[in-house]
Amino acid sequence: MTFNPVPKPKHKRRVPKQAERNKFSKEVAKEIIERDNGLCQLCFSKGTEIHHCKLKSQSGRGVKSNGILLCQHCHRKAHQEYEVAESLRQRMIMRYGPNYYKDKWDD
Repeated sequence: MTFNPVPKPKHKRRVPKQAERNKFSKEVAKEIIERDNGLCQLCFSKGTEIHHCKLKSQSGRGVKSNGILLCQHCHRKAHQEYEVAESLRQRMIMRYGPNYYKDKWDD
């Protein structure tokens, strides 16, 4: 007995997969770097990494309003110290509102 799987459809998804929605595109990354003037938003040295203020694991999307430019040291600190991460989240809520981390397919 042979198994004939149903072929996958050839059309494009209406809503991208969650993993794709959580990534910062090159265009969005460029917008974040320009908005933050290329500087770490905690220590104001050269920013090298973009931090998800609402983490990907918590459905934080790869949108400009959910990203903030940090240096490597401050990015590590944001993941290790709750107070630092929470202050960044509060900053984005104040700037963009409570739904700052959502994209056009949410809600």
